[in-house]
Parts: sequence; structure tokens; C-alpha cells
Amino acid sequence: MEQKVSYEEKIVLNVRKIMRAIDMHSASLARKYGLTSPQLICLKRLAESGETPPGALAKSVHLSHATVTGIISRLEGKGLIERSRSLEDGRSFLIKITGEGLSMLESSPSVLQEQFMHELSRLADWEKTMILSSLQRITSMLSVESLDVAPVLTTGPVEASAEEITDLLLSDGKDSPGQTGE
Repeated sequence: MEQKVSYEEKIVLNVRKIMRAIDMHSASLARKYGLTSPQLICLKRLAESGETPPGALAKSVHLSHATVTGIISRLEGKGLIERSRSLEDGRSFLIKITGEGLSMLESSPSVLQEQFMHELSRLADWEKTMILSSLQRITSMLSVESLDVAPVLTTGPVEASAEEITDLLLSDGKDSPGQTGE
């Protein structure tokens, strides 16, 4: 005999599926490419914009200046971007993507949120309104509506390195990113 699943259980199950999809994507990106979603987003933005001041990059990807500073250091350490002094103001610097960074972008997958945003853009406005309303209600029920978060689908701290994300996911009681962890 089949057990009836309550609406509450179905809702929690679907929230859990969303969390697992983000976990799995983050772990795969970190394992295969040594990058986090925020790092990949910054790299893509630099490829689009060319030489850019760090503050402008932070603003364009909706992350704090401090977070982007950490991301810049990690990407520079991997040889994917480089810094140069501004010719206009020698006190500030500009960042740009390197050839190695462009090669990385050619072989890297799209960011999960890009796929999600594309699918959302295909929905009718009334469907988007219903989804937004439901998500706002869920965040209110969890008492997290006032959290200051970046609009990036990722696991763990936005400023974390790929290695830290992998360690976080594996130490969270999950046997591997492909497992349900339930």
C-alpha cells in the first residue's frame, strides 16, 4: 500500500531537490574546473567588459567589493586574470582576463543560474509572479527574508575557493556530490 505524502512533505522535498542541484553543480564545477560559480561569473564578466576596475566588476556582478577582492586574488593566483596599474590614476588598478582565462571559459560549462534565468525568461509574467510570491513566502516562513545575499546560485560562502566548497560539501555528511545525502 502506497503511503500518502502530505503537501508539506512535498514542498520540503522540492526545496531539498533545489538545494541538492545547487550542491551538485557547485561540486562539479569545483572538481572539474577548480572554480566556484562566483569566480566563473566574474571571469565571464571580465571577458565581456575588458579591462575593468575591481569596484565596477563588483557592481556589475552584484557582489561586495570585499568578496570580489578575494575572487580577484584567487583568479590571479590561477593565472586567469591579471592586474595592471591604471594609467589615469597610478593609485588604482585594473583587471583583465588572460589568454588562459579565455581558454578556461571556452571549456567551462554555463553557470547554473544562467540556465535557470534563461528558463525563467521563457515563462509568462503571471507564472514568474506566482513563483516569486511563493519564494518570498518561503523565505518569510524561514525568517530569512532580511539576509543579505548575492544573486548567485552557489553553495557555501560566495567568497570561498573551489577547494573550500568541495571540502564543505564532502564534510557535510554527503558521501559524494552525486548522492542524495538523505
